[in-house]
Amino acid sequence: MPEPRPDHPFISIVVPVLDEEECVEELARRIDEVMAGVDAEYELIFVDDGSRDGTPERVAELHKAAPSRVQSIRFTRSFGHQAALVAGLRHARGDAVVTMDGDLQHPPEFLPTLIDAWREGADVVHTVRRLAPGTARSRKERTAHVFYRVMSALGSVPVIPASADFRLLDRRVVDAFNTLEERFIYARGLIPWLGFRDARVEYQVGERYAGQSKYSFWPMLRLALDGLFSFSVLPLRLISLLGLVTTLFGVAFGVHALIAHLTGGVAASGWTSVVVLILIFGGVQLLSVGILSEYVGRVYDEVKRRPRYVIESRSEPDSP
Repeated sequence: MPEPRPDHPFISIVVPVLDEEECVEELARRIDEVMAGVDAEYELIFVDDGSRDGTPERVAELHKAAPSRVQSIRFTRSFGHQAALVAGLRHARGDAVVTMDGDLQHPPEFLPTLIDAWREGADVVHTVRRLAPGTARSRKERTAHVFYRVMSALGSVPVIPASADFRLLDRRVVDAFNTLEERFIYARGLIPWLGFRDARVEYQVGERYAGQSKYSFWPMLRLALDGLFSFSVLPLRLISLLGLVTTLFGVAFGVHALIAHLTGGVAASGWTSVVVLILIFGGVQLLSVGILSEYVGRVYDEVKRRPRYVIESRSEPDSP
């Protein structure tokens, strides 16, 4: 049975930001307008992932204007979007917690839909991106679609296609998430892994209000690798399979050469065959070492037990 929801809940809204000085005021204004029509109190927590523009000053002004509503956490440097999500979830006090980006591509006007789905019994409310009619997928979206398919095939937990870090979590889910101690965070996989009752709602991606996306190719690739190697050991098993296949290939090639020699046929000879074999087996070995190094590197970082982020400053929240 679903847990009963409070009649007048307290909602925490966690927003990681990095160099979003032109967006934070508009985001706070739109959230305030939307939440005025919802039977709930709320807090807005900005987690500044080491911004180098005027974002900290803008957030400080918002906190000064509404100290009971707007809170801030500032990192000493950029520790990454996922680390900012973790920090926000650890400091959120709400009966339910919404996580969303600060560029307004996650529309605040969709918050009531998430809260309604939570009131109806869902412990986790995932959002799934929907393209506007007549809009073609961008290269980034096509690449993400392929990645989600690969993750679902290789991982032990299905990853929701076209999902985003725009979601609502019940207090129980947040508390369970906060017990996880791993350093390589992939929230889109960890939250389904927890196994709570979930619901999915579609939303149309909004236009970026200002600035540029901070998720370039390399940060996206790093996040994808974190997701893949954190949830699947299949690449390690594929190394064994690949080793078996190349060994059989080498044995078959050797048998072919021996038969050709004994029967007076023409066996592959000279530099060409040698170079081809060296390249094939050398490539397989380097690929295997590369996959192993990804796992070993993550184990190395995990055993050092360094904190996932360092907070430079944070505002003191008032009691809800």
